[in-house]
Amino acid sequence: MPTPAHAAEPEILSFAPPYRRFEHADPTTVVGRPPRGRALVWHLRDGNRQRGEFEMLRTRNAATPLIVLLPPASEIRETLPLIHGIPALRPRAVLPGPSLGTPRYVKHVLSSPPPSVAEAAANYLARRGLLEDARVQREVKRIFELATEVSCISELARRMYTSRRTLGRHFSSTGLPVPSHWLQFARLLHVCIQLQSERVPVSSAAFRAGYPDGFTLSNQMKRLIGVRPSEVRGLLGWEWVIEAWLEREGLGEG
Repeated sequence: MPTPAHAAEPEILSFAPPYRRFEHADPTTVVGRPPRGRALVWHLRDGNRQRGEFEMLRTRNAATPLIVLLPPASEIRETLPLIHGIPALRPRAVLPGPSLGTPRYVKHVLSSPPPSVAEAAANYLARRGLLEDARVQREVKRIFELATEVSCISELARRMYTSRRTLGRHFSSTGLPVPSHWLQFARLLHVCIQLQSERVPVSSAAFRAGYPDGFTLSNQMKRLIGVRPSEVRGLLGWEWVIEAWLEREGLGEG
């Protein structure tokens, strides 16, 4: 039987700044710690032949966003052995190909905010093994939900119907950063996502998030995640933002 023409084409691709084209991704690129802003694009074409790729992607570094591209409808039958397992890959998006499988559209997907920043962040941190306590996981999610509405830890505790001391005790007992650090970062994460998705001026993003001006926001961002707003715009995705903060807090991988 002749080999399909697309069998020799790369099926796991790397997509990195400046996001102009896809590059072949070797296995070390898939399983290793990704550079900031790098995502993977996977062409699912043959469910039997690509089982090894599926397992590799399932165990990839949590910080690597994944876009799955499906074949044309006329070829979808070939994907059936794996297509039902796609949710286990935690993809950022599943796109019908090939019309949407372009660098321009994938770039759009990476810059789009998640439906719920709080839920996405809490789930990501749980997958990283940092929120093993269910109560703390709920509290972290609530902090991300309230980050755009409160600016101090006292108000945060009040909105969470607890005290500063009790909230702090929950976090310290699990070895996590203090709640005030979470609040500062949660507010900053919302800003990073906004800068990527809306392309708003830095001063506008700062004002919306409660910072007095863009200069203060820029300095806070540099202190918490090591980059400036202009760099955030060019490094799409939010996973790397969380990882940058975790590293500063001494919780980074490796």
